[in-house]
Amino acid sequence: MTVVHVSRASLRLALLACVASAACTGAGKEETVAPATPKDAVALSKPSEALAGITVGVVTTEAVAPRLEAVGTIALDDTRTARVGALVEGVVATTHANVGDRVRHGALLAGLHSHQVHDDWADYRKAVAERRRVEQALALATEAVSRTERLLADSAASPLEVERARAARVAETEQLEMAQAEVRRTEQSLEHLGLSVRDAAPRGAEEVIPVRTPQAGVVLERLVTAGTAVTPGTPMFVVADTSVLWALAEIDEASLARVRVGLPVQVTVSAYPTEPFPAKVTLIGDTINPSTRRVVVRCEVANGAGRLKPGMFARVQLEGVTPEPRVHVPVDAVQDLGERRVVFVPGRDGQYVARDVETGEERDGRVEIRRGLTAGERVVMRGAFLLKSELLASPEGEE
Repeated sequence: MTVVHVSRASLRLALLACVASAACTGAGKEETVAPATPKDAVALSKPSEALAGITVGVVTTEAVAPRLEAVGTIALDDTRTARVGALVEGVVATTHANVGDRVRHGALLAGLHSHQVHDDWADYRKAVAERRRVEQALALATEAVSRTERLLADSAASPLEVERARAARVAETEQLEMAQAEVRRTEQSLEHLGLSVRDAAPRGAEEVIPVRTPQAGVVLERLVTAGTAVTPGTPMFVVADTSVLWALAEIDEASLARVRVGLPVQVTVSAYPTEPFPAKVTLIGDTINPSTRRVVVRCEVANGAGRLKPGMFARVQLEGVTPEPRVHVPVDAVQDLGERRVVFVPGRDGQYVARDVETGEERDGRVEIRRGLTAGERVVMRGAFLLKSELLASPEGEE
């Protein structure tokens, strides 16, 4: 048996020769193979394109005001809400309004028994009696001055007596001013309780302090009944004008520059999901919630029909201040491929290549493209769903 010894150098040269020969053979074959379809691409013939109704358009920018959407609640307008409380210590004698009643300004809600009203009536009557006494004393002092002046003219009185009479009249005049001031004070005390001296009850009669509403509206709460003991400040009724309500929403601090007072907004609630209620921003909070990094925005919404109810959850859509030009395409042009969002860009030889994009806000059938497309590029506007289906049916799509 013959053994052939081959050196390492000779073996290396033989391998290089084989590789070179294979490369030359492959190069010859490439000239005859058609170009392959790129990954994430679909190739269609002209008849197939027409049958599928594929429409290609040029991407443009649109100046659309940025929209902010925030979750909020419907609340009472504090400037139109009256929380009626007791002014003095006493016991509720009667109630005249129930929850849900619509009341006018000054309507009687309840009546209170209180010792203070008796004391105030006594002070008033005492002040009136004192004023009457001083008025009589002033009349006598004035008459005395006239008499002494006549006697002085007849040399029957001295000048000193005239001066004394005049000084007495001045003193009584000052006393009258003090008496009148006391009467005004006692009248104001009664008016503070809702009583008028023109409607003074006879002595010894039972007197009741009226509890009245300071504004017109709906009685939302009645917190007392007949026999309830109250002290100054005890809540009794809540009356609110619900023709105008507040929508309180929270927005991110990063969006504050896009919001201003007077900005129009749209408020929607679950009860009427397809019917927005027009409103406007009336206040932007001065502090930021440290846990959520959000700030409260208060919007005023008309509620003449009374369909909005305080406590409802609401969605508040705020229009941005300055329109910004951004790339937009029809919603149908964007397709979902798993976790990807793509559009189809026309390529060579009837090919349509899927391109990843980052989308933004959708509005009125169009979607914002934040990244992946630029103005002036051509993209499939209609028929993208068919291209997606063809791509998923291909081996590359299945893979």
